[in-house]
Amino acid sequence: MRLAVVFALCFCSFVYAQKGTNSPFSYYGLGEKRFEGNTENALMGGMNAFVDSTRVDVRNPASLGRLARTTFSLSTSYDMREMSTPASSYNERTFFLDYLSLSFPVYKQVGVSVGLRPYSSIGYKLQSQEQISGREQYFAYEGSGGVNQAYLSVGYEFLQGLRVGLSGGFNFGKSEFDNYYSSPSFLYISREQSQSLYRGGSYALGLQYDRNLGKEYAFSAGLSYVPEAKLNATNTLTLYSLRPHNGNFLVKDSRTITDPNLVNTKLTLPSSFELSAGGGKPSQWFVGASLHYTQMSAFSNPFVTSSIVTYENAYRFALGGFFLPHNTAYTKYWKRVTYRAGFYYEHTGITLKEQPINDFGITFGVSLPIQGLSNATIGGAWGQKGDKTLLKENYFTLKVALTLSDKWFQRTKYH
Repeated sequence: MRLAVVFALCFCSFVYAQKGTNSPFSYYGLGEKRFEGNTENALMGGMNAFVDSTRVDVRNPASLGRLARTTFSLSTSYDMREMSTPASSYNERTFFLDYLSLSFPVYKQVGVSVGLRPYSSIGYKLQSQEQISGREQYFAYEGSGGVNQAYLSVGYEFLQGLRVGLSGGFNFGKSEFDNYYSSPSFLYISREQSQSLYRGGSYALGLQYDRNLGKEYAFSAGLSYVPEAKLNATNTLTLYSLRPHNGNFLVKDSRTITDPNLVNTKLTLPSSFELSAGGGKPSQWFVGASLHYTQMSAFSNPFVTSSIVTYENAYRFALGGFFLPHNTAYTKYWKRVTYRAGFYYEHTGITLKEQPINDFGITFGVSLPIQGLSNATIGGAWGQKGDKTLLKENYFTLKVALTLSDKWFQRTKYH
């Protein structure tokens, strides 16, 4: 019961108070695409090759076919980011929730997971000053919002070591954009406010295979595919004339734009697939790699367009692993700690003023045993995104996750 109450409270906080980024790059596309896997794998570069019976990463729902215990997972992040342009630099801080999930086995070799996770996040504030025709011009841009996903996933191991999975999600969220324009020679400030509400479904398919190599070593591989999906968007666009007054603004005039072709639109969420493989001694160490490919060139949003950005197909490569000194050394705590590390490189598919936006980072962290198979994971990701000729971001993201594992829904046996 306590677990259910905590889950419900965190769920409400996630939906109504989430702010997932402070990156100017989140203006483009549907926002900054969020990492959808668990924190343990995020700290190994984001690779998705390792599967065990107590942790869940529904990027590949087939992993649920190996689940042996009920698992509740909660993860948060604290992001510290420095943005630099040729003219200036500034810092931002953001705290956000990564995911909530409850996963459990329901039958022999069948596992189910329900949860909530972010798909994308929008959050930025920008200002600029320009000389146009000898006149000072001031611009300000603000954006917030994003898309979340509530999902239900099922995995089934139909042959020893071979699993399939299916995940269905309901995507929902909103975005708000405010653009301001002013000049000392003008009495009023112009404000353009646009808002979109998003709703739509999507699904994913997964396949995994693993086998033992001798008595101690093992190999595993996985493939997941997310077909192209549509988001229904309900849009509003309002123009304001504002007059400064005692530190605030008075609305002199407002007008809502009601273009019938833009009130209700459909966004295209591009298809993607991920291939993962790795091997090692699962009770002690493992090394794996993942390649994620997204057909970003298919993305479209008729309501929000820009002449300086284009989209091309994206990819992300991740390499990482873990080391566990001794998982049965009960009197030596630090030998039961799992150490994780990795790196990633991502071509985001966003080309800004003919300059591709890429992202590179290294990750590291530890999983600390709490009781039984439960653990707390803490670590970080340090990286760089963009290019200093336009906009460069240096960031460090601190991640903290809690995974509680226990046996539920199992029939009691009497002897």
